Amino acid sequence: GPEGIAEIVHAMYDRVLADPELSPFFDDAPMDRLRKMQFEFIVSALGGPVSYSGAELTDVHRGKGISGAHFAKFCGHFADAMEARGVNSHDLNLALSRLAMYKDKVTGETNVDG
Repeated sequence: GPEGIAEIVHAMYDRVLADPELSPFFDDAPMDRLRKMQFEFIVSALGGPVSYSGAELTDVHRGKGISGAHFAKFCGHFADAMEARGVNSHDLNLALSRLAMYKDKVTGETNVDG
């Protein structure tokens, strides 16, 4: 539920901010607001009762140099936080597949294979 997602988002950002490859992306980020927006986004992406009220993902991430490898690492931290919370593999894979649908918006890459 939403409470569990909030805990996972908090733990995920602890992991992301400790990651030397990802932490520079968040040097000047207002982390309380970012955690709130990420919580809304994830709950909304998973079909939950919360609507995402943040900016369009392409606009927010444009020009930041986020690659597919960065996106994968970020999702890996999300998966690790989910596993630490005891989320079963089916739900974990479902959540990751939903997040993967937004990769192009975050990285600015285009899926040319359809």
